[in-house]
Amino acid sequence: MSVAMPAAQNTVPSLSLPDLFARYHVGWETRDPSRIASLHSEDSVFHVHDGSEPVHGRDALRRHCAELFSRFDWSFEMGRRFYGADHWVFEWTMVLALREPGGAPFTARVEMLDVVTLNRAGEVARKDVFTNGAQAQAAFARAGIAR
Repeated sequence: MSVAMPAAQNTVPSLSLPDLFARYHVGWETRDPSRIASLHSEDSVFHVHDGSEPVHGRDALRRHCAELFSRFDWSFEMGRRFYGADHWVFEWTMVLALREPGGAPFTARVEMLDVVTLNRAGEVARKDVFTNGAQAQAAFARAGIAR
C-alpha cells in the first residue's frame, strides 16, 4: 500500500509588502546588521551598483552592513515606494555627515534607488541599490575618500 505524500505548499508571506518594507527598513534606520540579515534569504544577493562586487549570502551581508555602518554616518530621507507582487522599489536620499580633509564638517546628499525582490517566504532574495554616481563621487571627493 502506498501512502500519498502531501503536495509541497508554497509559503507566502503573512505580512503585506508595505508591512514587510517597514520591518526591513527599521533594520536600516537602527543600523542593525543582524536584523537586516535575518530578513534576507540564505542565498540572498545584495548589490550596490557603484562598481563594487555583489555580496552573496546572509552571513556575508551581516558583515558587509556592520562594516558599512562603522565607516559612514548617514541617514535617510524617504521618497516614493512602489509595490509589485514580489518586490518593491524605494526612492530615497542618503544624507551623509562627512568632513573635508582639513576637518570642516559638511553634509552631502546622494539620491538612491533600491529594487528589492522577495522569495515566496517573504525573505529578501535580492536587493539592488543604485546611486546617483555624480553626487556620490562629488561627496567622497570633497571628503578626500577614494572610491
